[in-house]
Amino acid sequence: MGLAASQARLLTITARKSDCEFQSMRYSHQKIALSRDLANLSNEYQNSLDKTKLVYDFYGTGDETTALSYGLMMTPSEMNGYLPILATDASGKAVLSSQYAAAARAAGIPQEGLGCLPSSDVRNRFLQGMVDSGLITQAAADTYMGIQYAQTMGVGTTDLVTTEVQQMTLEQLLDYYDENTDLTATPGTFSKEEWKTILNEDNNRVRGIQLRSGNLGEDADTVDSATFTLSDILKGNYRLVTSLNYKQTDGRNGAIESVANNIANLDIWEWMFNEFESLLSVAGNSGIERAFQTAKAKTQALLSADNLALWAGGDTKEDGQNGFKGVMDTLDGVNSGYDGSWWQNKGHRYEAVYSNTDYIGICVQKNSLPNANKWHRADGVAINITNIAKAFLTYFAIEMEGVGHSKYEVSEKNSDNGSRTVKDSNLIDLDDDFLFDVVVNTGINTDQALISGFYDSIFNQICLRGWTENNQVLDNDYLQEMLKTGKLFLTTCADDGYYYQGNYATNTYVREITDDEAIAKAEAKYNTEKQKLNQKEEILDLKMKNLDTEISSLTTEYDTIKSVISKNIEKSFKRYDA
Repeated sequence: MGLAASQARLLTITARKSDCEFQSMRYSHQKIALSRDLANLSNEYQNSLDKTKLVYDFYGTGDETTALSYGLMMTPSEMNGYLPILATDASGKAVLSSQYAAAARAAGIPQEGLGCLPSSDVRNRFLQGMVDSGLITQAAADTYMGIQYAQTMGVGTTDLVTTEVQQMTLEQLLDYYDENTDLTATPGTFSKEEWKTILNEDNNRVRGIQLRSGNLGEDADTVDSATFTLSDILKGNYRLVTSLNYKQTDGRNGAIESVANNIANLDIWEWMFNEFESLLSVAGNSGIERAFQTAKAKTQALLSADNLALWAGGDTKEDGQNGFKGVMDTLDGVNSGYDGSWWQNKGHRYEAVYSNTDYIGICVQKNSLPNANKWHRADGVAINITNIAKAFLTYFAIEMEGVGHSKYEVSEKNSDNGSRTVKDSNLIDLDDDFLFDVVVNTGINTDQALISGFYDSIFNQICLRGWTENNQVLDNDYLQEMLKTGKLFLTTCADDGYYYQGNYATNTYVREITDDEAIAKAEAKYNTEKQKLNQKEEILDLKMKNLDTEISSLTTEYDTIKSVISKNIEKSFKRYDA
């Protein structure tokens, strides 16, 4: 081999040898990585030997096959006793899946909660939101909406009210009232002589008394005696109008206050409240009971003469004088002259006196004629009975819709002369869209009631506790890990009917057991992965052995070529030296 060829070969061998040594180093690093992977695999396997899972044993039979899951907790079934189990965060808020969260938003429930239990209208919006998010069917929602909202479920009781309710407008409610005589007590009565006796307790000061209904003007119906139902009052326009006799020496203000107080004490008002209580199905529903009592108290305040004040000759009375408080408008401040047995103004009847259309409560009319020494000055006290009934229902609707969230109001407005009365309010009327819950059947299908009560419990808790959205809770491994690490808690209903938050370990039905299935899977994974790593290591060992052989061969050839080159160079020098 020539010198040039030997040198070229030497360079080729050197490059190849360097490449083999580099490959050998790479394989060595890969073997180190395999060793690290094997160590990690071993650690994972060792850790899996302690792996546990949460199981739910509702019947206490030692069952270990039912894993605790979000679906089991939030779907009504015998497994949870038809009482939801809430996953809650550290602040107590219910953790909702995206579907439940969408239903809460549809109902208008903020994430911080409402802090109270709203009306069945909000509950029904929640059920409809569950339909829209795919949790339940429309047919199921319609069924549950037809069952009375269990407002106390999970808030002091677990007893279901198995009654069927139907939502009705005011007009439908009154039609139902007319058709079901069992709802009504003895109709209210008006006898001119009997009512005059009641109103006339103080020194025969009532001169005249009329019960007017129908139209507002002079052609309104005036009756000496009548019977009427709650429906008659609300569909009509009933007004009680009185005129008062007095002498200056008797004191006109005392007469007005006396008659006003007697109007407030008429039996018709208690009869009206009893009728409403029967009609609105108050018994057995704490939410309706609370709204009823609030509406009753506020309506009774409208009837109190303590809220009256007298407009007298342009001057207002001091607060508290003769039991009056504040200032009362005299029918828009018009002082009417007196002529005959009823208020008139220049020979024309003053319609407001008869109708009191804009007034809710007891109205006072002061005669302005100057002759103070004669009887029959005819001051007056009047009240619109229909407006009182509507005011009661308006207060009731406000409470059911939520104060601050209702479109209705019974407000006070001041007139220009500083006087005050309750008027110009947005009262509920026959054609309004507010819906009353009316019990129409009892003893309904128990299964349907149980499911309805289940969803009512969820609704009640998110209204009171608030909620947060986390769709990962649908992943059972995630849910259980969050529970075991204390990042989530279980909130369940206790025997006293209230929900309490606690650790999973304190729950009677939840147990933590060794997860044999997970351990078996981990062992199978360990064996499989270990075998793969061993195979990879064997392949690397073989490749490295082949590289070592090649490197050894290249080293031998390298040494041989280098020796040849050295001899050729030596021979060349000897030739020229000779």
